Order: sequence, then C-alpha cells, then structure tokens
Amino acid sequence: MNENKKEFLPIILGSDENAYGIARAFYEKYSIVSMVLCKIPLIATRYSKILQIKQFENFDDEDIFVKSLCEVAEQKQKEYDNLILVPCSDRYTELTVKNRDILEKYFCNKFISYDSLLKFNTKDKFYNICVEYGIACPKTIICEHKDRLSVLDKLEFDFPIVVKANNSNSYDYLNCDFEEKKKVFYIETKEEYIKIIESMNKSDYKDNIIIQELIPGDDTAMRTLNCYSDNDGKVRLMCLGRPILEEYTPQALGNFAAILTDIDKNNENRNKIFTQAKNFLESVKYTGFSNFDIKYDVKSGEYKFFEINPRQGRSSFFVTAAGYNLAEFLVDNAVYNKNKDIVYADSDMLWLSVPKKILFAYVENTEVLDRVKRLIKEKKYTYTMLYKKDMSLKRFLRINLFYRKHYKDYKTYFFKRK
Repeated sequence: MNENKKEFLPIILGSDENAYGIARAFYEKYSIVSMVLCKIPLIATRYSKILQIKQFENFDDEDIFVKSLCEVAEQKQKEYDNLILVPCSDRYTELTVKNRDILEKYFCNKFISYDSLLKFNTKDKFYNICVEYGIACPKTIICEHKDRLSVLDKLEFDFPIVVKANNSNSYDYLNCDFEEKKKVFYIETKEEYIKIIESMNKSDYKDNIIIQELIPGDDTAMRTLNCYSDNDGKVRLMCLGRPILEEYTPQALGNFAAILTDIDKNNENRNKIFTQAKNFLESVKYTGFSNFDIKYDVKSGEYKFFEINPRQGRSSFFVTAAGYNLAEFLVDNAVYNKNKDIVYADSDMLWLSVPKKILFAYVENTEVLDRVKRLIKEKKYTYTMLYKKDMSLKRFLRINLFYRKHYKDYKTYFFKRK
C-alpha cells in the first residue's frame, strides 16, 4: 500500500434512499465519506455530510456515464489505493456491467458479465431461470406489444391479475408517460385491463408486459432477500426480511415501507429460500449484491419468487440495521481479501420508511403488530435517513417532511390486498 494514499474510497452511483443507506453503512463502519455520482441529487442525499455529491447532466446516457466515471476514477486513483463501485439502480448496474471491461481496471470489486446479466435482468428471463432451477414462481404470461389485447383469450388463470412492465425500473418504462401509469397494476376485470392497455399502447413503451396470477395475501405475506456474493461467486451473506407494509403511490407501488428481519431459523420454507437462491447465485457465478422479491402463497403452501434485482434492494439498509453491515462484507472481500463463512442473518429488528403511526393504521396482522410494538418499546427500529451523526437543521426538516408526507399518500392511495 502506498503510504501517501488513503486505503479505499466507495464510489456510489445514484442518489436515492438506497444510495444513502450504503453510504451510511460505509460511514458507520469506517467513518469514511463516500463519493456519490448522480444525475440529480434526491432528497435522501441532499445536505448530507457523510457523502460528497458529484452531479453529471444526462449521467444515465451510456457514453456520458462511461466517460464521467472513468475520469472520476482516474483522478481518485491518485489519492486511494482501492476504489469500490456500488451502483444503486437498475440502470447504473446495467451500464456498469455492460462496460465491465472498461471499468474493471479501476475498481477492486467485481461484477458479472453482461451476457450473464441478460439471462435474468428482466422478469420474463427471470421466470425462465425459475423453471430451469426448479424455483416456484407465479403463473405468468409474457406478452409482446402486438398481443397486449388479444392475450385475454389465452389467460389460463382468473381475474384479479397483476400486470407490470417487463422491468418496471427500466429506462424505457421510467421515461414513458401515459394516463394512470403505475409501477404495478392490480386489475380486477377485463374491462379495467383493456382500459389500462389502451392507454399504455399510446405511450412509447413497446417492450413486453408481464401478466400474472394474483397471489393472495396482504403485504405481510411478502419476503425480501438481500445477498452478498464475493469476487469468486461465493455467497457470503443472506438476510431475509418480512415486509409488513408497502407503499401505494402510483410511482412507488410495491416498494417496501416497513420490514421485520425474519428470525424463524427452523422454518423449512425459509431454509428452502436460502438454498434455492444460493444454488442459483453460485451456479451463475454471481458477484456483488443481489435482491429477491418473494411472496408466500397460501394456496400452494410455498414461497414464490417474483424477481431478482442485480443490486442491493432500495430498503436494504434493514440488513445493516440488523447488525450485518453491507459495506463491511464488501470491503472485507474486495479490499482485504477475507473469505468468511456464509452468514444467515437472524437479528430482531424493524426497519421503517414511514412514520410508526402509519403501521398501526394500515397493518391488520395482530401477530406482526405485537412484534412491532415490542421492538419499538425496545428501541430496536431504525430509519435509513434519520441518522443522528448526519442531521443538520436543514436536512432534519426536509427528511421529516418527506416522512410526514406519507400520511396524505396512504389516505389517498391505500387499498386492501386480497
């Protein structure tokens, strides 16, 4: 190591709650100020002293992305022995992986190949992977643009149904516009489906849509699994969370608003989730963070996988809050070349992205609420963005306003899941 250089610098791509959560993880463990590269600084990272923001116009354009990132990396290599790259959105992950051959000389952590990513980076391809690996998933129809209306004649399951873009976080879908656009559609009737599709067909979104059977159950039936795989493709961390409430605004529908860590070590279904996800990740030599969305199906008595995100989840700070610092796993492997045994997280913790009172207004599962009350009483809960060591008055006011806005959002948009 060069004595004139500092040991390592995290370079984080994106400026949302996910980006802030990983920056906070680095700061909590190493007291290091991360560099955040983004197109627009969002509320999560504004006025923060635990990160340094560098803004680039059109940073999601591939040429600008590669040029800007390489310039920053070349400059920072003069100051640091190791650079760590952490993309925090699907778009930045895609651009990183696609240009891996150009970027890998700058960074000590590794990424999968673009060819590997293309095998599962959209929902239709992920369901093919599920079939290949014997992983349970919802009954699904992959629908091309030309078949969006005629597909109704081929449905093998009844309404209500779920409809979503092939990748609802994709660049194409995020940048298209149509009336009543949502991240996910829960559709009760054929008439409602036709109305939504006719509106979507007027937009620029031409990629496939996904039509699925609706798995019954409220938000507490969901699960979210965050993993870390080392540079050799070995899984080193698996943390299963139980979401107890999701967000309901059209643009955020399906994002998790509150998560309990899953602590049931003896649950056979839980262990099956770990085994299936680990086998898949290691068979494809996956490297870095990954996140699976899963739901329990009372009809079949099994957990069904919905998708894999090739990054840590937006709500992944729940893992760090539970005592399994995501940054530490990454640094131990990429910087210090430590190969620890796999860790299955089981600490008791509540993660929140909404005011606590909202849970008691909208969560009906009494067993879950009893655990929530206990954890709040024991002060075993956390918010990603409410960090005492990073709380100027301006930041405090903005973050609290952000959280309080959820009262109006739930009053306006909340509906009961069937």
